Amino acid sequence: MAGRYPTGSVAQHPSYDKGVEADANNDQKHIDLAIQLRPKGLSAAEKRVWLRVAPELSRAGRLRALFVDFLREYCVVKVSIDAARDHLNKKEVGWTYETKGRHGAQLKSRPEVAQYNDDWRKWNSLVGQLGLSPATELRFNDKQGDLFSNPFDDV
Repeated sequence: MAGRYPTGSVAQHPSYDKGVEADANNDQKHIDLAIQLRPKGLSAAEKRVWLRVAPELSRAGRLRALFVDFLREYCVVKVSIDAARDHLNKKEVGWTYETKGRHGAQLKSRPEVAQYNDDWRKWNSLVGQLGLSPATELRFNDKQGDLFSNPFDDV
């Protein structure tokens, strides 16, 4: 049983269809803004990241022309991380290699792992500054009022 009432027996508000249509139009406005602000020179993979993230930032009111370069760097770093991870996950490559010396066999990280870690730190910083994680999104919450009243509001 999917719900309390059988399908079709619950009446919808008369303007329900208008709300659905307005929501679809609003979604299209965010997508259009993301496409309008998309910088030139992005690769195909970077464009996919842009079209996934930029409309969501627009919905949250955080996509502005001033932040385009910042979001572009997010897309570049995200694609770089994904490519590095795909490369290192190949069976013939791996994340480590073995060396033999006077101390015996040692496993060492590949140089690409250092680049991956550096890109991940950049990505993590950009996520925090753009508010793209659940914890950092709370910093952008404008619904919470001030803890104390500002005495200069009345001046």
